[in-house]
Amino acid sequence: MAPTTPPRIVILGAGSAIFGLGAMATLIRSERLRGAELALVDIDEPALETMTRLAEKMNLAWDAGMTITSTSRRADVLPGADFVIVSVQVGQRETVWEMDWQIPLRHGVRQPYAENGGPGSLAHTCRNLPLILDIARDMERLCPDAWYINLVNPLIRLTLGVHRYTKIKVLGLCHQLLWGYAMAAAILSDRYGIPIPEGFHVHTDADNLPHFIPVARAGFEHLDIKAAGINHFSWIMDIRDRATGEDLYPLLRERWLTGYRRDFEPLTREMFAIFGLMPTPGDSHLCEFLPFVVDPVHKPWEKYGLKLQSWEGNRRRRASRWELARSILSEETPVEKLRDMWQFNILEEPVAEMIEAITYNDNYYAQQLNIPNNGGLIPNLPADAIVEVPGVISGMGIQGLGFPPLPDGIAALCRRELELSSIIVEAAATGDRNLALQALLLDPMIDDLDTARAILNDFLTEFAEFLPQFA
Repeated sequence: MAPTTPPRIVILGAGSAIFGLGAMATLIRSERLRGAELALVDIDEPALETMTRLAEKMNLAWDAGMTITSTSRRADVLPGADFVIVSVQVGQRETVWEMDWQIPLRHGVRQPYAENGGPGSLAHTCRNLPLILDIARDMERLCPDAWYINLVNPLIRLTLGVHRYTKIKVLGLCHQLLWGYAMAAAILSDRYGIPIPEGFHVHTDADNLPHFIPVARAGFEHLDIKAAGINHFSWIMDIRDRATGEDLYPLLRERWLTGYRRDFEPLTREMFAIFGLMPTPGDSHLCEFLPFVVDPVHKPWEKYGLKLQSWEGNRRRRASRWELARSILSEETPVEKLRDMWQFNILEEPVAEMIEAITYNDNYYAQQLNIPNNGGLIPNLPADAIVEVPGVISGMGIQGLGFPPLPDGIAALCRRELELSSIIVEAAATGDRNLALQALLLDPMIDDLDTARAILNDFLTEFAEFLPQFA
């Protein structure tokens, strides 16, 4: 029997310093992917040229034997692709995200985060879904058997759009479970000798990454977590000592709920105490899906110390990644250093391992997969929803692990978000203004019809260039 041919991999959004640098390094350093074809795509041609030169430098230095091409036209490289990795944004990332937060605020709605939940996430979905679907439809024509690996938020909604409206195999990929590992590591730090910085927290903020990453990595080294739910709103079903298999849930529960710092992710602690399972995302994302985080009287953002995304911090992170890229190209920084991306505060996604497993039948265990709930992986969530579970990846594709039903209260919170997401996806795909208004009225952060209308009107006006489906 002839050996399996190395895969053809396309990266859309390769010109991004935040995404492209890490994605290319993980693929090119892989021993199993030697000889693969790697096609880089971005509409920002100067950025793409820089990233292509960097990829070629890694390819040569690491003797990867890859064939590397680049283009601003995805249709040129999609034919014959086996995997299409997508990390794209419509509109300048930080600018439009801040507008997603500012526009509802004009009308009295103070969102805690405005990315995956809340009214801002409606605009976020409507901007990105048409492009996400255009890519999938190109794949239907040019590489219908390829896997679509989506890394774009709101992950549930965009992944659902591909699943619902096309025949392409889709996987949503996120690294949010690391936040669960970091929190558990902080609570159990004395057991494993894990140093915890003073005042440690897991806020999703670029400036916090140097403090967060060492704790998350130590947690992953010592702990084994199995979580289930939906993206950015999953819940620990099982936590054990990775070496001994000891069940650590009783100790984790006792430590956190009775004796640990009261200022450590206080919203997560409250939800843990009330609903019985520990949420994994940390307060920054957990708050996006809860109905009681916007009240202007009780000011829960003050009560729980909820932090907005640092848009300026993200801009600084982007600038630092470009500086790193230039430093490697000028050979001021050895390219070999990119083999360990953690040292540059780059969060790794297991994309290479997943591609290896499907291509070479490696039976890879993945801790966090966003896939359709076909067959009832979580039996008390909708069958056609995108759920987040661990699973096994092999030559057969992706098989999620089945879980028992979520506790009733948690399932109710998840179902509400999934049902809302379903309506938002339909509104974003069809450009139906009435459905978009319904979605805002169903959002737990909005309690007034006129407010919903005003927010929608502002979204459609100020983002008009990005929302052709509503024209």
